[in-house]
Amino acid sequence: MEFYQIIILMIIGAIAIRFTFKFNLNRYLENRRKIKIDQLKNICPHGRIANITNDGKVAFESFFVSPVGTMDYICSQCNVKVGEEQVNRLNERYRNNLDLIYKKQEEFARRVKKLWLA
Repeated sequence: MEFYQIIILMIIGAIAIRFTFKFNLNRYLENRRKIKIDQLKNICPHGRIANITNDGKVAFESFFVSPVGTMDYICSQCNVKVGEEQVNRLNERYRNNLDLIYKKQEEFARRVKKLWLA
C-alpha cells in the first residue's frame, strides 16, 4: 500500500465514524428531550391561583379544557390528557393545598427554562 492510499483510507474511515457518531448523538438528544417533556407533565400543577374573591378566599383556576367531541380533558399548559375523574381529583387536591401549587409552578418554570436553554 502506498502513502496516498493510506491517507484516503484514513479520511474515509474518519468520515464514516463521524457520520455514525453524529447520527447516534442526535437520536440520544432527541430521546433525552422527550423524557424531559414527559417529566414536565408530571410536575405541571395544571392550574393557577386566579385571584382573591370578595369574601377573602383564594380561587383556583384549572388549566384543563375539554375539546368538542371528546371525553378527555387536556391541560393547556403541558398538553397532558386525562379523564374527568382525574381532573376532579387533581382540582380538589390543589384547592385544599394551595402551597403545593406555588411549589409545583416554581419547579415547572425552572425546568422549562432549562429545557429551552439546553
